[in-house]
Amino acid sequence: MNDERTPPRFPRAAAIAAAMSLLSSVTGPMATRAATPTDLFISEYVEGSSSNKALELYNGTGTPVDLGAGAYAIDIYANGSPTVSVSLPLTGVLADGDVFVVANPGADPLILLQADQQSSVISFNGNDAVVLRRDVTTLDVIGQVGSDPGIEWGTDPTSTADNTLQRQPHIVAGDTNGADAFDPALEWIGFLLDTFDGLGTHAIASPAGTVSADITVAAAAACLELSVTAVSFGTLPFGAEDAPATPSVAVTNCATTDGTLLASGTNAAGTDAAWNLVDSAATCADTLGLDTYRLSLASADLPAPVGLSTTNKTVQTLAAGQSTTHTPHTYTACPGSTGDGQTLTLQINYLASE
Repeated sequence: MNDERTPPRFPRAAAIAAAMSLLSSVTGPMATRAATPTDLFISEYVEGSSSNKALELYNGTGTPVDLGAGAYAIDIYANGSPTVSVSLPLTGVLADGDVFVVANPGADPLILLQADQQSSVISFNGNDAVVLRRDVTTLDVIGQVGSDPGIEWGTDPTSTADNTLQRQPHIVAGDTNGADAFDPALEWIGFLLDTFDGLGTHAIASPAGTVSADITVAAAAACLELSVTAVSFGTLPFGAEDAPATPSVAVTNCATTDGTLLASGTNAAGTDAAWNLVDSAATCADTLGLDTYRLSLASADLPAPVGLSTTNKTVQTLAAGQSTTHTPHTYTACPGSTGDGQTLTLQINYLASE
């Protein structure tokens, strides 16, 4: 857009729709590629009924990995034990872009069909920490070493007991800290008991993409002027916190009387995907949840950013001829939300009233 054009205006009580495209993964030439993994990590965890236990390891490093020569192993820390209860050295060569499945020999035939190595060591339960290591280097941890959660970490179905966990596709490295608290919802997608139809394949994909806003002006003359017709949030991943748009938007009350500036947003929607807009302080670390996102307007003229919802909210009062500058901010939907690989659209709406 050319910012040198005549500033857009809208009359009292007329709305301006700011159409935004949210690309939650690689969907076009402006999107970025996912980072390249530097080592193996666990891409799937199966803790099913009876002996239906399996782990899937993913190699996205760009080169084959000799598991035996690299001293790769799986360690199990049972029932909150701070020391290794049982260990399984891994053998074989894992090609780049491929997975290596290790399973209990008594597992369902469909699991064993995908297995590259079988061992009774793969008999963990939901309260056992599982560690992937290379020699003495910890590469990935499911659970918390030295801590017994009772039955499981997480909440069904994204939990370590009687469920399958698949790594979210944008994750490119394992959790190397076995001592910290473990919440599978942050990096994993949960599936119900004895779900293993995805075992044997994994792919990483960047959830990052270009986030922009195009502002179209309703017909007519006076009241408010906007300095630009488009802003961009740049390239963002799922769970991006408080990401600002550029450039900022100058809003001027060009009426001869004081006016109240209001704003609202809309839910974001795409094919088989939808994000709900909430006016909240929640984050992905607490209660924001999946398929939910936030928008706000920040300004030096405001005591605090104004969170937007789907209903009009007073932003500030503008005296006749007064200008203010707003910077839109967004908190994108949390990892695991719908929209990966799709374009979602939403709107920001300004409204003026006396």
